[in-house]
Amino acid sequence: MQIGVITNPHSRKNKTRPYRTEQLQAIVGPHGRVHATQSVESIKPILRDFLRKRARYWVADGGDGALHWVVRNGLELLQEPEFQGGDYRLPTTIPTNGGTIDFVANNVGITGQAEGILHNLRESIELGTHIEEALVDSMLIEGVQVDEDGNEEAFRTYGFASAVGGLGQRFFSKYYAEKDPNPAAIVKVVGTTIASLPVAYSPLRKLPLPMVPKHLRTYATEMFKPANVRVTLDGQPLDQTHFTGVHIASMSLDLGGVFKLFTRADVPGQMHAIVGSPNPLQILRNLGNMHRGTQLQSRNIIDKACQGMTVEVLGDELLAPIIDGEYYKRVKRLTFTNGPRVRIPKLTGE
Repeated sequence: MQIGVITNPHSRKNKTRPYRTEQLQAIVGPHGRVHATQSVESIKPILRDFLRKRARYWVADGGDGALHWVVRNGLELLQEPEFQGGDYRLPTTIPTNGGTIDFVANNVGITGQAEGILHNLRESIELGTHIEEALVDSMLIEGVQVDEDGNEEAFRTYGFASAVGGLGQRFFSKYYAEKDPNPAAIVKVVGTTIASLPVAYSPLRKLPLPMVPKHLRTYATEMFKPANVRVTLDGQPLDQTHFTGVHIASMSLDLGGVFKLFTRADVPGQMHAIVGSPNPLQILRNLGNMHRGTQLQSRNIIDKACQGMTVEVLGDELLAPIIDGEYYKRVKRLTFTNGPRVRIPKLTGE
């Protein structure tokens, strides 16, 4: 078995494609199997079968979230006794540009859609041609979640980028709430935030409707609401406890060509943290730096390479960090350290 493909029939792009599994299987042909997953819990048994059959390539038919769950479950499987004694390792793993941002695929240089990527992968296998691979750093993320009854439970996952709290996390919550998350939606969220600033932070918010639209009254204050946490960066606790933003990544991000962030993470073996407590004006002054991918400039922003970061909740409001586009809810504590490298082939679907 050469290729194992996981596709989510409930994803936004697949809901109108009832024969998606059959279509992808026809492309893969005798070289592999395509499985539809009905839930996150159904991923691991499928990957276990892929490991047993020694599939060389794992393909996540989806975006960054799909890749996140494939990598997390794959690395967990390698800790099982069945896979400890042999020469098992995480297969070459392929994202397929099926999400709203696809920052992992963009970082590596994967272009095109799943159909074209799988066609070219099959052709390379049949012809025996070399497929160039990139080694991508991941983060090991260990945390504590709290259930509805107040019980704490430790968890471990892996990821490439996380908006832990504050501005980045709230930005993505607004972005994913859009009917069609795309680069235009990024501009819309930013534009609405800017339009809301002079209203939400002034007596204008008290003016009657329809003089001031309802959503402009609170949009900016929601975006800039700080997270009450303790942040420790490379073993050193930071002085402040209210952060407008807490973010970290093990690779650079290109958000639809609008923002380029975490460029220092492209140096092997290091992560890039952006944390601090800038006010809205200081954030606005840095929009150009965010667009160009240059260092953010403010005495209230730490924008630097790092080897580790810990974030711990101090108040009553728990965190809801976004890791590779996936929400992790009711989180009390998170620690980020360097994780294993993931092999991703540089394929195109064009």
